[in-house]
Amino acid sequence: MNLSVRVRGRVARALRWRRAEREAPFAELQRIESDPAFRALFLAELEAAIVDREAEREAVLAEVAAAAERLRSLLRPERAA
Repeated sequence: MNLSVRVRGRVARALRWRRAEREAPFAELQRIESDPAFRALFLAELEAAIVDREAEREAVLAEVAAAAERLRSLLRPERAA
C-alpha cells in the first residue's frame, strides 16, 4: 500500500512538471510577439539556423553523391579495350 502511494506521488509530480514545460514555449511566443528587439533577435537566430541546416544538407547530399559514384565505379569498372 505504501508503494502505491509513492507511485501516485511520482506520477503527480511528473504530470505537474509537464504542465510547466508546456507553458514555457507559450511564454516565449508571447515575448516574440510583444517585444520587437526580442523578435528581431529570434528571427536572426532562426535565419542563421536555417542557413546552417541548408549547408549541412548540401554537404550530406554531396557525400551521398560521391559515395554513389564510388559504388558505381566498383560495380562497373572501366573495361580495357
